[in-house]
Amino acid sequence: MDYYLFQLLNNLAGRWRPLDWLGIFCAEYLIFIMAFVIVAWTIFNKNNRRADAAIILEIILAAFFSYLVKIIINLFYFRPRPFSAHDVNLLIGKISDGSFPSAHTFLSFAMAFGIYFYNKKLGTVLLILAAFVSFSRIYVGVHYPLDILGGVTLAWISVYTVNKINWKKLLKI
Repeated sequence: MDYYLFQLLNNLAGRWRPLDWLGIFCAEYLIFIMAFVIVAWTIFNKNNRRADAAIILEIILAAFFSYLVKIIINLFYFRPRPFSAHDVNLLIGKISDGSFPSAHTFLSFAMAFGIYFYNKKLGTVLLILAAFVSFSRIYVGVHYPLDILGGVTLAWISVYTVNKINWKKLLKI
């Protein structure tokens, strides 16, 4: 089922150049725009600067925690990338690390969920952008749908866990 869903999306690649360009852009660069938006929101936000710093710290810690979990998962379960196991429409360079969970997915969703706790409107926009990042990773041929689901789940657990720590009290805000 996972490979079937992968094929549905990846088989669209290579048919229309503008869609391929959009897929590559979302898969590789959109995550940086998301980070820029968060930094800009923090700079131009009228709220307490120390509280904004706590939000950024939460996002960084959630991303770091997610990355550590990915490393641990890959020690015990290494899932090859789709292009290693199948003939796919690969639109970006080959990556040698494990496919599960998707690092781009958990990073983009960690940013989106992290902001969503504090600003629903911006968080919703970032969640939509994170979905574009995630689906484009399948489209360009580097992840299976379950890799994406694993990345979203890992991001949610990480952000939720980090959010439960009382940073305002720890940072004396």
